[in-house]
Amino acid sequence: MPESNPIKRVLKRSLQYAAATFGPHTRKKNIPQLLVLMYHRVLPSNDRRSRLEEPGMIVTPETFRLHLEMIRQYFEIVHLSEWLGIKNKGDQLPSMACAITFDNGWADNYEFAFPVMQKLEIPATIFLVSDMIGTKQLFWPERLSRIVSEIITNHPQYWSHPELDWLQKTSIKYHIENTQPTQAELSKLIANIKSYSDQEIHDRLDHVENTLQLQQVNHSASLLNWQQVAEMIDSGLVKAGSHTCRHVRLNENTPEELLRKEIINSKQTIETRTGMPVETFCFPNGDFSPKALELVKQQYAGAVTTIRGWNTAATDNYLLQRIGIHQDISKDGISFLARISGWM
Repeated sequence: MPESNPIKRVLKRSLQYAAATFGPHTRKKNIPQLLVLMYHRVLPSNDRRSRLEEPGMIVTPETFRLHLEMIRQYFEIVHLSEWLGIKNKGDQLPSMACAITFDNGWADNYEFAFPVMQKLEIPATIFLVSDMIGTKQLFWPERLSRIVSEIITNHPQYWSHPELDWLQKTSIKYHIENTQPTQAELSKLIANIKSYSDQEIHDRLDHVENTLQLQQVNHSASLLNWQQVAEMIDSGLVKAGSHTCRHVRLNENTPEELLRKEIINSKQTIETRTGMPVETFCFPNGDFSPKALELVKQQYAGAVTTIRGWNTAATDNYLLQRIGIHQDISKDGISFLARISGWM
């Protein structure tokens, strides 16, 4: 959201300039550094899919290209698994390395990100939700956004229905009976209902759709298919990592049997479908329990989190930090460099 206060806006921009000018990316270190960037979706601003997505999930293709062009001015861009391999062998790591990562395996990664990567010859890792690739299944935040849009567009009277009490009983204060919520409001609503388990959220959304008899709108697949995955891997630029089978949050409440399935089976499925080893893992929502971490260590060479920061050779291979990137905080060179500096 743009800053409405002009004084705060000027102050923020001044801090961005300072961070972009003097941040850690401007200084060579004695200890090798690894910056891992976390992307989700790459969509044009006028793409209809962007209207139902959280603002913190998207960059435009033009902004993505700007990021890559700027990154290679300061860093050696590497595959994450290759950096881990060099580290584990005890060989000399690049002084300033950067690994590009994408979470979830959205179809737009192939449509809009991959052509930019090909043009600039930039490598990346895409963390796939194995059992959803090649299907029309939706993640629950996307399902929720579609349900909200459907109700507001065609059934605004439903907001007083008891089946929606669980959505209304949040700290979000807005009047969506007559108007579509903003992307920021959707983002807050999504964050609030994360107190429920993934399965409980899907079950509740199923119940809402069935009870209210909401129209099931045909839609194109949101996620990659295996042919697109194969084409990207065959280019040599993309490596596949695991992001579980069904994007289950691997926290203390997740049964061990489900942990094993999500962590182990996802790796096996991706390797079978691609014919390539899967060496890296990404924790959904950044959540992990001690048991989940132990299982990941048994199966993979490394894993990334949503903990914000840079990495060195001393960083635990399975607790690699990342910097999340999206359009609102990185739409120009100064704001992008400020973001990766870790100061903003």
